[in-house]
Amino acid sequence: MKPYLKIVLVAACFISFASKAQVNFALRKVSNNEEVSFSSLIANEDGTSKLTFLVTWSGKWCFPCMDVIASLNEAAGSGKVQLIAVNIDDKKWPEVKAEGYHSQWTNAINLYLDTELPNSFHKYFSTSSAPLTLFFDDFGHVQYMASNFNIRAYQFTDYFGKEFIWNASGELNSYAWTYFEQHENDGKVIDISDEGMARAMEFIKRSLELEKYYNNVDTYAALLFLNGQYTEALKTAKEAIDLAKVSGEDYEGTNELIQKIIEKM
Repeated sequence: MKPYLKIVLVAACFISFASKAQVNFALRKVSNNEEVSFSSLIANEDGTSKLTFLVTWSGKWCFPCMDVIASLNEAAGSGKVQLIAVNIDDKKWPEVKAEGYHSQWTNAINLYLDTELPNSFHKYFSTSSAPLTLFFDDFGHVQYMASNFNIRAYQFTDYFGKEFIWNASGELNSYAWTYFEQHENDGKVIDISDEGMARAMEFIKRSLELEKYYNNVDTYAALLFLNGQYTEALKTAKEAIDLAKVSGEDYEGTNELIQKIIEKM
């Protein structure tokens, strides 16, 4: 099943931008309004830095920003990286805070912009648009920077390893669905011996193990179809529709898949 936004894989994402200089700036903690320096948040006792994603967001004009953060928040539970979510509404922060959007990002360090701080974040990075996503390596250097609504945690799986999203059902599903989208028009059965198919199957089965819902059951049916398991694909597609009826979701795409399956049987 397609994710909410169309995903574009980030090719060579960790070499798209590199800064050899460490940056340090000040923000405020959402929890207690305390001023905090970025360097103190990423520093390890041994002098290295924590691998860190920082994503900016607005509760006034950038709701898609929250989708980026929600995705990375799910994967941050792996312990592979830390996530810092920075609200950039500045003077409007009190009313945005009252909405409580940030409260769902339990694996993130939630901060907010205060342009009156001497070393404020906005003096280093633009806050006129969002989301800005930054990745800092273990030297504290910026290795990746993008302003893109389509960034999702699963796109970084090859860099961090499958453990990065292993407990994130939605990200596992997105990875598997993207594989299907890339190959659905190949016009051939893809055997499970294919490395990509094997990985997609592994991920979707793990997603289902964590939580079963319409989107990932639909994805499983699509992969079974791609793998030539037409009887099992049909059975699974019908199961997906049953789940969609309960949740009130549209399942036209699954009906189309069923027609393709029947044509092959």
